Amino acid sequence: MKKRYDNLDGLRAISCLGIIAMHIKANADYQIYDWVFDVFVPSLSLLVYLFLLISGFGIFCGYYERFKEGKINLNVFYKKRYKKILPFFTFLILIDILVERSLSHLIEGLTEVTLVFGLLPNNQPDVIGVSWTIGVIFLFYMLFPFFVWLCWDKKRAWISFIISIILNIFCEIYYFTDKFVIDSFAPRHSFLYCSPFFLGGGLVYMYRKEIKEFVSQHKWLCLVGCLGITGFHYLFIQPWLRMDHPGPLMLLLYLPWLCYAISVDSIVLSNKGMKYLSGVSLELYLAQMVIFRVVEKTNCLYIFGKGWLSFISVFFVVFVGLILFIELWKKMTNVSSILFSLKS
Repeated sequence: MKKRYDNLDGLRAISCLGIIAMHIKANADYQIYDWVFDVFVPSLSLLVYLFLLISGFGIFCGYYERFKEGKINLNVFYKKRYKKILPFFTFLILIDILVERSLSHLIEGLTEVTLVFGLLPNNQPDVIGVSWTIGVIFLFYMLFPFFVWLCWDKKRAWISFIISIILNIFCEIYYFTDKFVIDSFAPRHSFLYCSPFFLGGGLVYMYRKEIKEFVSQHKWLCLVGCLGITGFHYLFIQPWLRMDHPGPLMLLLYLPWLCYAISVDSIVLSNKGMKYLSGVSLELYLAQMVIFRVVEKTNCLYIFGKGWLSFISVFFVVFVGLILFIELWKKMTNVSSILFSLKS
């Protein structure tokens, strides 16, 4: 039976909330000038790499052994991926197409609904702009049987991981230059660039028992270590880090937290609230800008001025709006399911 790592709920939830806060700052004009707003909040964009690590670890947990032993049904595997992502994602795309009413959004929306748009040379859609992450993660699902082969044993997994980091660096210094890409190209939208994070999650899975034994014996030391690495990152690395080109540095920041989360019991990371938010994290992530635009169009961004009070208020309104929107979606899908079952 698949073991559930409850602390990952907290990592997903905190990451999602952090990314929402970052997008509010990026799309508004708050006049706040301090380290938290100028450095910390923008850096929350990088939490998407933690999502990739968790995705890699989660899929390895659920399917690595079954693929390796030839016990997986490919039809069921891919059908489950589409069933989880496609309905809500399609609903958001439909809203965008109806609002924008442009040929470009229609073409992009129809492409995105296939979920294979990560294969495009420039995976940078305007329709549901944050969906580039779905393109990268779904490509990982598509290639997961190959990833199982890459990680057939620990030695091969390490070799594959090291090669992926080298390729990440090659992307940074060579392939993502003017010779190959346009100015607006976003490196992290490339699957090859993101592959170390999926393989990193796979490595944590393969060493999960050893990691848990070590962390359990040195719980407080590991927590201090994670906090120390995070502090070092924000004091000495973040100030000069190019936001879209973090490369393997994010592995050094987030791998310790993933190892810690799968090894200890934490009431902060594992509770009913975190479990709920984790369960709807995909919907929170995808719909965040839809709700933000509603708040923006109703002229509610600067009700309390352009300081912290407005920013925090807007974050709260967007968050509550997202929860209501998602719960309404759930009720709609439940009603349609009941009606469909009655007809059949």
